[in-house]
Amino acid sequence: MESRKQMRKRRHYYEPNSLSGCFALIFKYLTWSETNSSLSQTRNSHIEHLYKLQPLAAVSKTWRHAVLPIFYQAIVCGIKEVPDSKDHSAKSNLELIMSGGHQRYVQRLVIDMVGDVSPAVPVSLLSRLGFDDLEWYEIDRLDLNHWHGYIRRKPVYSADSLARLNAYLLHRLPKLISINYFSIDDEKYYPEFPLDSMLASRLSQLQEIRISTNIAPSMSYSAFLPNLTTLKLKSPLLIDSVNLPCIFAETLEHLHIGFSSAKTIWDRFYACTGTMVVDFKRLKTLSLEYIVPQDSKRMAMLAKKTKSLYRDCENVFPEEFSDSDNDNDKENEASKSSKGYEPAKYDKLSSDRVQCAFPQLEQLSICKYPYSITKILCYFDITTIPHIWVRDVANGWASLNPTYFAKSLSLRINISQDLETGYLAGKYQEWINRLFSLPSKLTSLQLEAPTAGLPMSLPDIISLTGLVSLSLGMQMDLGAIPNLLSRLPHLHQLITHIYPQSSWATRNQGVADFDDYETLAQLPPLSNSLENLVAYIGAESRAIRRHKRRRNESNEPGDVMGLVRFGKKIKLLPIEKELTWVLARIPTLSVFKSETWTSDAVSECIADILTNSQEDKQFSHLKTLSISQWEY
Repeated sequence: MESRKQMRKRRHYYEPNSLSGCFALIFKYLTWSETNSSLSQTRNSHIEHLYKLQPLAAVSKTWRHAVLPIFYQAIVCGIKEVPDSKDHSAKSNLELIMSGGHQRYVQRLVIDMVGDVSPAVPVSLLSRLGFDDLEWYEIDRLDLNHWHGYIRRKPVYSADSLARLNAYLLHRLPKLISINYFSIDDEKYYPEFPLDSMLASRLSQLQEIRISTNIAPSMSYSAFLPNLTTLKLKSPLLIDSVNLPCIFAETLEHLHIGFSSAKTIWDRFYACTGTMVVDFKRLKTLSLEYIVPQDSKRMAMLAKKTKSLYRDCENVFPEEFSDSDNDNDKENEASKSSKGYEPAKYDKLSSDRVQCAFPQLEQLSICKYPYSITKILCYFDITTIPHIWVRDVANGWASLNPTYFAKSLSLRINISQDLETGYLAGKYQEWINRLFSLPSKLTSLQLEAPTAGLPMSLPDIISLTGLVSLSLGMQMDLGAIPNLLSRLPHLHQLITHIYPQSSWATRNQGVADFDDYETLAQLPPLSNSLENLVAYIGAESRAIRRHKRRRNESNEPGDVMGLVRFGKKIKLLPIEKELTWVLARIPTLSVFKSETWTSDAVSECIADILTNSQEDKQFSHLKTLSISQWEY
């Protein structure tokens, strides 16, 4: 049984059910959410973000008591190159922590470097600020991020400077259990992986390893130890997996692998069962990211020499996942042949291959799988996985049976194959119809596809009634949105691209006029739950849209509603008026975002509704509606 003292320590010194605990949870989310593995975070240093949030601690005693342990839980050093100079600018909260006696809160050291910053610089900075004067036994996590940017000269940092950095960190941080390294361009500047010595020396105690690099770490040791719970590797190391140390599968909770190809990747995992079955007993999140080398010839050579990742993972092929791709018809095959694509030959797997089990898997993410997506999904029981993200799918998407996602809570499918023909677009439309018409437990759904300007619609029968968030990243027919909203009683957020022409006006010609606000006021609400709507009207350049506006202005002299652009009055497009009607029929709506042109047009149309309509109460939500630009 976990003691109350241990619980308090695990919760970072606050009780989540108390008022201060609620403040602390909010502050922690703002300050230390898992965000330090992307380019934007390394360019915008953590220290800049931290100083912006510092005034929150002065709001009240309650806030101060709640946020201090979180505000000071990391020593952050942000170091930037000064352009046209050999100097560096640096910011750190180390002096603030030491002067206030807040060392007991510190659990992490974060070093953010931007530009031409030698590994010796953070060592000198920490020493100068007094880091050497105290013992830091509570620091068990190290984050090192380096974004080199556009360095005019190309420095190669010496091996001596790397050795000094590793020796310093090893001496000052004896209790490390977590190492997080991120750099996307380090192969140009480092002669070797910067933390090789650190990894080798602390291997026995490391529980979390997150590495994103273009340099292959040496990893000369034979295996990671069984205490590893998190492993993220995006490195050229995995081009040849024999260099990857063996990994104990049974303790892993989070696994993220980015690779170009791999021969026997599952052979690098081991368990205590003594059988050919590798049981990932605790694995909750699995992310497999296929990174295509920039050298296409090298990629072709690798493809001939290596097998697909899952050739080493035995499982039974369900009948639904046959060896042939259901959507690889003549037109699709012809398209692939013209692009030099040859589908992989998948023979039945022999019984002596490694088998894998994922009994606790909660989140599965697969990115840029080069073959039919069904070939990789068949190794998982996807009917039991709550969260599934399949990104950049080029082949096999039409064979994804929507019934397999009936028990999923969130689903994201991003198709990279250009749906440039009517046949492929029709195939995708059929797939969307099946997905929306079958009941499921989905609360979040994101679909993206390049439909080449062809509008997608939605079926009249919509059974995804549990959706809370819906994102449609393709050209959608606005005429299908009213029916969609009326059938999703719990939807809070909708993000969609809008096709410039809508079917609604054609279907209702002679019944309703967009300037007839009396009729608008009598129409029933479309949704009593939607709060946020993002709608992007694309597929036309601004020049074309300006031309249409001017043409409308000349053809419809009786319509006086318009916008002033460059000193000329330009009329609203029908699609913008129709979109405003949709907004007017959602009384719970509080936020609307779109591109600048549409935001301005909708604002103008709303102003006209509020001015000319007699039904003030019906459109009261439009008075407080927040309208802003969507940065797409």
